[in-house]
Amino acid sequence: MTIDELVRQTFGEWAEQARVPSGDLAGSALRRRRWARTRTFAVAAGAAASVVVAAVTVPALVRGQEPRDDQGAATVVVAEPDPSTGTAADPDSSPPETLVAAGRAAAYSYYTWAEEKISEDRQVRKLTWHRYDRDLGRYEPTPWAWLDVARGGRAAAFLETVPASRVGVLTGRGTEVRWISLDRPAASVSWSPDATRLLLTNYSANPDESYVVEDGTQRTSTVNRTGFTVVDLAEGRSTFQGLPQHPDEMSSRNDIFWADDGTLVWEQSSSGSPMKRYYDLRGNAQAAPSKEADTYQQAGLSPDGRRLAVASPDRSAVVGVQDLTTGGTVPFNPAPGYWIEQSVAWADDERLIVWACERKGENDCVGGEFRNRLLLVGLNGGEAVPLSGYRENSQVADKSWQPDFTTR
Repeated sequence: MTIDELVRQTFGEWAEQARVPSGDLAGSALRRRRWARTRTFAVAAGAAASVVVAAVTVPALVRGQEPRDDQGAATVVVAEPDPSTGTAADPDSSPPETLVAAGRAAAYSYYTWAEEKISEDRQVRKLTWHRYDRDLGRYEPTPWAWLDVARGGRAAAFLETVPASRVGVLTGRGTEVRWISLDRPAASVSWSPDATRLLLTNYSANPDESYVVEDGTQRTSTVNRTGFTVVDLAEGRSTFQGLPQHPDEMSSRNDIFWADDGTLVWEQSSSGSPMKRYYDLRGNAQAAPSKEADTYQQAGLSPDGRRLAVASPDRSAVVGVQDLTTGGTVPFNPAPGYWIEQSVAWADDERLIVWACERKGENDCVGGEFRNRLLLVGLNGGEAVPLSGYRENSQVADKSWQPDFTTR
Protein backbone atom coordinates (compact mmCIF):
# COMPACT_ATOMS: atom_id res chain seq x y z
CA MET A 1 0.00 0.00 0.00
CA THR A 2 1.38 3.42 -0.93
CA ILE A 3 1.36 6.34 1.51
CA ASP A 4 -1.34 8.08 -0.56
CA GLU A 5 -3.51 4.98 -0.42
CA LEU A 6 -2.90 4.71 3.31
CA VAL A 7 -3.91 8.31 3.93
CA ARG A 8 -7.10 8.01 1.86
CA GLN A 9 -8.08 4.79 3.60
CA THR A 10 -7.32 6.14 7.06
CA PHE A 11 -9.31 9.33 6.57
CA GLY A 12 -12.20 7.29 5.25
CA GLU A 13 -12.18 5.26 8.44
CA TRP A 14 -12.12 8.43 10.53
CA ALA A 15 -15.47 9.34 9.03
CA GLU A 16 -16.76 6.57 11.31
CA GLN A 17 -14.88 7.87 14.37
CA ALA A 18 -14.79 10.85 16.65
CA ARG A 19 -12.27 13.52 15.78
CA VAL A 20 -8.63 12.61 16.38
CA PRO A 21 -6.76 15.46 18.14
CA SER A 22 -4.33 17.50 16.03
CA GLY A 23 -1.00 15.76 15.74
CA ASP A 24 -2.37 12.25 16.17
CA LEU A 25 -3.22 11.37 12.57
CA ALA A 26 -0.07 9.30 12.54
CA GLY A 27 -1.33 6.95 15.18
CA SER A 28 -4.51 5.94 13.43
CA ALA A 29 -2.61 5.53 10.17
CA LEU A 30 -0.13 3.25 11.89
CA ARG A 31 -2.92 1.01 13.09
CA ARG A 32 -3.54 0.20 9.44
CA ARG A 33 0.01 -0.66 8.46
CA ARG A 34 2.88 -2.23 10.34
CA TRP A 35 5.29 0.52 11.44
CA ALA A 36 8.38 -1.67 11.25
CA ARG A 37 7.62 -2.57 7.62
CA THR A 38 6.97 0.87 6.21
CA ARG A 39 8.79 3.43 8.38
CA THR A 40 6.50 6.10 6.90
CA PHE A 41 3.24 7.67 7.96
CA ALA A 42 1.15 10.82 7.64
CA VAL A 43 0.99 13.48 10.32
CA ALA A 44 -1.55 16.23 10.81
CA ALA A 45 -0.25 19.73 10.22
CA GLY A 46 -0.62 22.15 13.10
CA ALA A 47 -0.93 25.88 12.88
CA ALA A 48 1.58 27.57 15.17
CA ALA A 49 0.72 31.17 15.92
CA SER A 50 3.45 33.77 15.42
CA VAL A 51 3.04 37.27 16.79
CA VAL A 52 5.01 40.50 16.35
CA VAL A 53 5.22 43.37 18.82
CA ALA A 54 2.19 45.57 18.34
CA ALA A 55 -0.13 47.97 20.14
CA VAL A 56 -3.62 48.22 18.71
CA THR A 57 -6.86 49.86 19.72
CA VAL A 58 -9.76 47.45 19.82
CA PRO A 59 -13.26 48.94 19.75
CA ALA A 60 -15.99 46.77 21.18
CA LEU A 61 -17.23 44.36 18.52
CA VAL A 62 -20.79 43.80 19.58
CA ARG A 63 -23.30 41.77 17.59
CA GLY A 64 -26.78 41.70 19.06
CA GLN A 65 -27.28 41.75 22.81
CA GLU A 66 -24.21 40.84 24.82
CA PRO A 67 -24.57 42.71 28.13
CA ARG A 68 -21.26 41.44 29.49
CA ASP A 69 -19.21 42.61 26.52
CA ASP A 70 -17.15 45.80 26.84
CA GLN A 71 -18.92 48.78 25.30
CA GLY A 72 -15.94 51.11 24.96
CA ALA A 73 -12.58 51.03 23.18
CA ALA A 74 -9.69 49.21 24.76
CA THR A 75 -5.98 49.27 24.06
CA VAL A 76 -4.51 45.82 23.66
CA VAL A 77 -0.74 45.57 23.85
CA VAL A 78 0.60 42.36 22.41
CA ALA A 79 3.40 41.05 24.59
CA GLU A 80 7.03 41.64 23.71
CA PRO A 81 8.75 38.55 22.30
CA ASP A 82 10.57 36.48 24.87
CA PRO A 83 14.28 37.31 24.48
CA SER A 84 15.31 33.90 25.75
CA THR A 85 16.56 31.40 23.19
CA GLY A 86 17.93 28.77 25.54
CA THR A 87 16.58 25.28 26.01
CA ALA A 88 13.96 24.62 28.69
CA ALA A 89 13.07 20.99 29.26
CA ASP A 90 11.16 18.73 31.63
CA PRO A 91 12.41 15.30 30.52
CA ASP A 92 10.96 13.41 33.48
CA SER A 93 7.36 14.63 33.17
CA SER A 94 4.56 13.79 30.77
CA PRO A 95 2.68 16.05 30.44
CA PRO A 96 5.41 18.55 31.33
CA GLU A 97 5.13 20.56 34.51
CA THR A 98 7.58 23.31 33.54
CA LEU A 99 8.17 25.13 30.26
CA VAL A 100 9.24 23.18 27.17
CA ALA A 101 11.15 25.41 24.74
CA ALA A 102 14.21 25.50 22.50
CA GLY A 103 15.60 28.31 20.39
CA ARG A 104 12.77 30.35 18.91
CA ALA A 105 10.01 27.84 19.74
CA ALA A 106 8.11 27.39 22.98
CA ALA A 107 5.09 25.33 24.00
CA TYR A 108 3.20 27.94 25.98
CA SER A 109 0.20 25.63 26.14
CA TYR A 110 -0.82 22.02 25.73
CA TYR A 111 -4.04 20.07 25.96
CA THR A 112 -5.29 16.71 27.12
CA TRP A 113 -8.62 15.22 26.12
CA ALA A 114 -11.36 12.94 27.36
CA GLU A 115 -14.52 11.39 25.97
CA GLU A 116 -17.58 12.34 28.02
CA LYS A 117 -20.87 10.49 27.67
CA ILE A 118 -23.77 12.92 27.22
CA SER A 119 -26.58 10.47 26.46
CA GLU A 120 -27.20 6.79 26.02
CA ASP A 121 -25.70 6.76 22.54
CA ARG A 122 -23.78 10.04 22.30
CA GLN A 123 -20.46 11.32 23.60
CA VAL A 124 -18.35 14.45 23.23
CA ARG A 125 -14.62 14.93 23.13
CA LYS A 126 -13.53 17.68 25.52
CA LEU A 127 -10.11 19.30 25.65
CA THR A 128 -8.46 20.54 28.83
CA TRP A 129 -5.96 23.29 28.06
CA HIS A 130 -2.95 24.08 30.23
CA ARG A 131 -1.17 27.42 29.84
CA TYR A 132 2.33 28.30 31.01
CA ASP A 133 2.25 30.74 33.95
CA ARG A 134 5.43 32.82 34.01
CA ASP A 135 4.95 33.97 37.58
CA LEU A 136 4.53 30.43 38.90
CA GLY A 137 7.03 28.91 36.46
CA ARG A 138 4.74 26.03 35.54
CA TYR A 139 1.77 25.01 33.41
CA GLU A 140 -1.63 25.64 34.96
CA PRO A 141 -5.02 24.26 33.83
CA THR A 142 -7.46 26.76 32.31
CA PRO A 143 -11.28 26.73 32.27
CA TRP A 144 -11.39 27.38 28.51
CA ALA A 145 -12.63 25.00 25.83
CA TRP A 146 -10.19 26.29 23.17
CA LEU A 147 -6.99 28.32 23.48
CA ASP A 148 -4.33 29.91 21.30
CA VAL A 149 -1.36 31.66 22.92
CA ALA A 150 0.51 34.42 21.13
CA ARG A 151 4.25 34.89 20.77
CA GLY A 152 5.94 35.55 24.08
CA GLY A 153 3.36 33.53 25.99
CA ARG A 154 1.43 36.45 27.47
CA ALA A 155 -1.37 37.25 25.01
CA ALA A 156 -4.06 34.62 24.50
CA ALA A 157 -7.32 34.17 22.63
CA PHE A 158 -9.85 31.64 23.90
CA LEU A 159 -13.34 30.22 23.65
CA GLU A 160 -15.36 29.47 26.77
CA THR A 161 -17.36 26.69 25.14
CA VAL A 162 -17.43 24.76 21.86
CA PRO A 163 -19.05 26.22 19.91
CA ALA A 164 -18.98 29.77 21.36
CA SER A 165 -20.78 32.98 20.45
CA ARG A 166 -17.84 35.17 21.48
CA VAL A 167 -14.06 35.05 21.79
CA GLY A 168 -12.00 36.38 24.70
CA VAL A 169 -8.66 38.18 24.32
CA LEU A 170 -6.34 38.32 27.32
CA THR A 171 -3.10 40.29 27.09
CA GLY A 172 -0.05 41.13 29.17
CA ARG A 173 0.08 40.29 32.86
CA GLY A 174 -3.38 41.63 33.56
CA THR A 175 -6.53 39.58 34.02
CA GLU A 176 -8.97 41.84 32.16
CA VAL A 177 -10.60 40.06 29.24
CA ARG A 178 -11.84 41.85 26.11
CA TRP A 179 -14.84 40.05 24.66
CA ILE A 180 -15.55 40.03 20.94
CA SER A 181 -19.00 38.86 19.89
CA LEU A 182 -19.44 36.71 16.79
CA ASP A 183 -22.22 36.63 14.21
CA ARG A 184 -21.95 32.84 14.08
CA PRO A 185 -20.71 30.35 16.69
CA ALA A 186 -17.11 29.17 16.43
CA ALA A 187 -15.22 26.10 17.67
CA SER A 188 -11.58 27.16 17.18
CA VAL A 189 -9.50 30.36 17.23
CA SER A 190 -5.94 31.28 16.25
CA TRP A 191 -3.81 34.43 15.99
CA SER A 192 -2.65 35.66 12.59
CA PRO A 193 1.15 35.61 12.01
CA ASP A 194 1.32 39.40 12.58
CA ALA A 195 -0.98 39.37 15.64
CA THR A 196 -3.42 41.89 14.19
CA ARG A 197 -6.24 39.43 13.46
CA LEU A 198 -7.97 36.36 14.80
CA LEU A 199 -9.20 33.45 12.70
CA LEU A 200 -12.18 31.45 13.92
CA THR A 201 -13.77 28.38 12.34
CA ASN A 202 -17.56 28.53 12.51
CA TYR A 203 -19.83 25.54 13.09
CA SER A 204 -23.58 25.21 13.49
CA ALA A 205 -23.13 22.70 16.33
CA ASN A 206 -20.40 21.06 18.38
CA PRO A 207 -18.11 19.27 15.87
CA ASP A 208 -16.65 17.07 18.62
CA GLU A 209 -19.84 15.23 19.42
CA SER A 210 -20.27 11.68 18.16
CA TYR A 211 -22.63 8.79 18.57
CA VAL A 212 -21.86 5.15 19.34
CA VAL A 213 -23.52 2.31 17.46
CA GLU A 214 -24.28 -1.14 18.78
CA ASP A 215 -20.89 -2.68 18.01
CA GLY A 216 -19.14 0.05 20.01
CA THR A 217 -17.58 1.94 17.11
CA GLN A 218 -17.72 5.73 16.96
CA ARG A 219 -19.20 7.83 14.18
CA THR A 220 -19.02 11.57 13.80
CA SER A 221 -22.03 13.82 14.01
CA THR A 222 -23.47 15.53 10.94
CA VAL A 223 -20.96 17.71 9.11
CA ASN A 224 -21.71 21.25 10.22
CA ARG A 225 -18.91 23.69 9.39
CA THR A 226 -20.40 26.92 8.09
CA GLY A 227 -17.28 28.97 7.29
CA PHE A 228 -14.69 31.13 9.00
CA THR A 229 -14.51 34.55 10.64
CA VAL A 230 -11.59 36.98 10.52
CA VAL A 231 -11.53 39.57 13.32
CA ASP A 232 -9.43 42.66 12.57
CA LEU A 233 -8.49 43.94 16.01
CA ALA A 234 -7.23 47.34 14.90
CA GLU A 235 -10.25 48.27 12.78
CA GLY A 236 -12.83 46.63 15.01
CA ARG A 237 -14.26 44.62 12.14
CA SER A 238 -15.47 41.04 12.14
CA THR A 239 -15.95 39.41 8.71
CA PHE A 240 -17.60 36.04 8.10
CA GLN A 241 -16.97 34.03 4.95
CA GLY A 242 -19.12 31.05 4.15
CA LEU A 243 -17.08 27.91 3.51
CA PRO A 244 -19.05 24.72 4.14
CA GLN A 245 -17.31 21.41 4.52
CA HIS A 246 -15.73 20.15 1.30
CA PRO A 247 -17.87 17.35 -0.17
CA ASP A 248 -14.96 14.90 0.14
CA GLU A 249 -14.64 15.49 3.90
CA MET A 250 -16.68 13.37 6.27
CA SER A 251 -15.27 14.25 9.69
CA SER A 252 -17.35 16.93 11.40
CA ARG A 253 -14.38 18.99 12.65
CA ASN A 254 -12.27 20.45 9.87
CA ASP A 255 -10.75 23.70 11.17
CA ILE A 256 -9.34 26.55 9.09
CA PHE A 257 -5.72 27.65 9.70
CA TRP A 258 -3.54 30.62 8.74
CA ALA A 259 -0.95 30.23 6.00
CA ASP A 260 2.52 31.44 6.97
CA ASP A 261 2.24 34.85 5.31
CA GLY A 262 -1.20 35.64 6.71
CA THR A 263 -2.79 36.34 3.31
CA LEU A 264 -4.30 32.87 2.84
CA VAL A 265 -5.96 30.23 4.98
CA TRP A 266 -6.08 26.46 4.55
CA GLU A 267 -7.91 23.30 5.55
CA GLN A 268 -6.70 19.73 5.76
CA SER A 269 -7.70 17.41 2.93
CA SER A 270 -8.45 13.74 3.48
CA SER A 271 -8.04 12.84 -0.19
CA GLY A 272 -4.25 12.67 0.19
CA SER A 273 -3.39 14.92 -2.77
CA PRO A 274 -3.26 17.78 -2.23
CA MET A 275 -3.00 17.43 1.52
CA LYS A 276 -4.08 21.05 2.10
CA ARG A 277 -6.63 23.22 0.32
CA TYR A 278 -5.90 26.96 0.30
CA TYR A 279 -8.32 29.89 0.15
CA ASP A 280 -8.10 33.66 0.19
CA LEU A 281 -9.86 35.62 2.92
CA ARG A 282 -13.00 35.75 0.78
CA GLY A 283 -13.19 31.96 0.68
CA ASN A 284 -12.01 31.60 -2.94
CA ALA A 285 -9.82 28.58 -3.75
CA GLN A 286 -6.16 29.45 -4.33
CA ALA A 287 -2.95 27.70 -5.35
CA ALA A 288 -0.65 26.65 -2.52
CA PRO A 289 2.12 29.14 -1.64
CA SER A 290 5.47 28.18 -3.11
CA LYS A 291 7.15 27.90 0.29
CA GLU A 292 4.54 25.84 2.09
CA ALA A 293 4.96 22.09 1.90
CA ASP A 294 2.08 19.87 0.82
CA THR A 295 2.73 17.51 3.68
CA TYR A 296 1.44 16.49 7.08
CA GLN A 297 4.77 17.40 8.67
CA GLN A 298 4.03 20.11 11.21
CA ALA A 299 7.29 22.09 11.41
CA GLY A 300 6.97 23.59 7.94
CA LEU A 301 9.41 26.31 6.82
CA SER A 302 12.68 26.96 8.66
CA PRO A 303 13.19 30.49 10.11
CA ASP A 304 15.63 31.49 7.33
CA GLY A 305 13.26 30.22 4.65
CA ARG A 306 15.80 27.79 3.19
CA ARG A 307 14.36 24.44 4.29
CA LEU A 308 11.05 22.65 4.60
CA ALA A 309 10.13 19.75 6.84
CA VAL A 310 8.44 17.24 4.52
CA ALA A 311 7.83 13.53 4.19
CA SER A 312 10.94 11.42 3.76
CA PRO A 313 11.78 10.54 0.14
CA ASP A 314 12.29 6.90 1.10
CA ARG A 315 11.43 4.43 3.84
CA SER A 316 14.64 4.91 5.76
CA ALA A 317 12.91 7.71 7.71
CA VAL A 318 9.52 9.35 8.27
CA VAL A 319 10.64 12.98 8.18
CA GLY A 320 12.54 14.57 5.32
CA VAL A 321 14.24 17.97 4.99
CA GLN A 322 13.97 19.73 1.65
CA ASP A 323 16.56 22.32 0.60
CA LEU A 324 14.61 24.98 -1.27
CA THR A 325 17.72 26.33 -3.01
CA THR A 326 18.44 22.99 -4.69
CA GLY A 327 15.08 21.27 -4.48
CA GLY A 328 16.69 18.15 -3.01
CA THR A 329 15.16 16.25 -0.08
CA VAL A 330 17.07 14.02 2.33
CA PRO A 331 15.72 11.58 4.96
CA PHE A 332 16.01 12.90 8.51
CA ASN A 333 16.65 10.51 11.39
CA PRO A 334 19.95 11.57 12.99
CA ALA A 335 19.02 10.85 16.63
CA PRO A 336 21.05 7.96 18.11
CA GLY A 337 18.81 5.62 20.07
CA TYR A 338 15.59 7.14 18.74
CA TRP A 339 13.28 6.79 15.76
CA ILE A 340 11.89 10.16 14.66
CA GLU A 341 8.15 9.95 13.99
CA GLN A 342 7.07 13.55 13.37
CA SER A 343 8.51 17.06 13.04
CA VAL A 344 6.90 19.60 15.36
CA ALA A 345 8.71 22.96 15.14
CA TRP A 346 11.99 24.57 14.11
CA ALA A 347 14.07 25.67 17.10
CA ASP A 348 16.36 27.56 14.70
CA ASP A 349 17.77 27.10 11.20
CA GLU A 350 19.77 24.01 12.20
CA ARG A 351 17.63 22.26 14.83
CA LEU A 352 14.20 20.63 14.87
CA ILE A 353 11.84 19.72 17.70
CA VAL A 354 10.38 16.28 16.95
CA TRP A 355 8.34 13.45 18.40
CA ALA A 356 10.43 10.27 18.65
CA CYS A 357 10.19 6.83 20.18
CA GLU A 358 13.07 5.00 21.82
CA ARG A 359 14.57 2.33 19.58
CA LYS A 360 14.39 -1.32 20.54
CA GLY A 361 16.72 -2.89 18.05
CA GLU A 362 16.47 -1.95 14.40
CA ASN A 363 12.81 -2.57 13.68
CA ASP A 364 10.85 -1.70 16.80
CA CYS A 365 10.40 0.85 19.59
CA VAL A 366 10.38 0.33 23.34
CA GLY A 367 6.73 0.11 24.34
CA GLY A 368 5.58 0.50 20.74
CA GLU A 369 5.46 3.36 18.27
CA PHE A 370 2.78 5.24 20.24
CA ARG A 371 5.10 5.75 23.21
CA ASN A 372 7.11 8.85 22.31
CA ARG A 373 8.65 12.03 23.67
CA LEU A 374 9.70 15.48 22.43
CA LEU A 375 13.34 15.76 21.35
CA LEU A 376 15.60 18.55 20.14
CA VAL A 377 17.69 17.25 17.23
CA GLY A 378 20.30 18.95 15.01
CA LEU A 379 20.21 18.55 11.25
CA ASN A 380 23.79 17.32 11.31
CA GLY A 381 23.21 14.77 14.02
CA GLY A 382 24.79 14.79 17.44
CA GLU A 383 23.18 14.12 20.78
CA ALA A 384 19.39 14.34 20.95
CA VAL A 385 18.14 16.47 23.86
CA PRO A 386 14.95 15.16 25.56
CA LEU A 387 12.47 17.98 26.12
CA SER A 388 9.65 16.00 27.74
CA GLY A 389 8.90 12.65 29.28
CA TYR A 390 7.26 9.86 27.29
CA ARG A 391 3.63 9.86 26.34
CA GLU A 392 2.72 6.30 27.28
CA ASN A 393 0.26 6.07 24.39
CA SER A 394 -0.33 8.99 22.04
CA GLN A 395 -3.73 7.58 21.05
CA VAL A 396 -5.28 7.07 24.50
CA ALA A 397 -6.95 10.02 26.22
CA ASP A 398 -5.69 9.47 29.76
CA LYS A 399 -2.14 8.69 28.62
CA SER A 400 -1.50 11.49 26.15
CA TRP A 401 -1.21 15.25 25.66
CA GLN A 402 -0.60 17.57 22.72
CA PRO A 403 1.67 20.67 22.84
CA ASP A 404 1.00 23.88 20.93
CA PHE A 405 4.28 25.53 19.91
CA THR A 406 4.65 29.18 18.96
CA THR A 407 7.44 31.72 18.50
CA ARG A 408 8.86 33.20 21.69
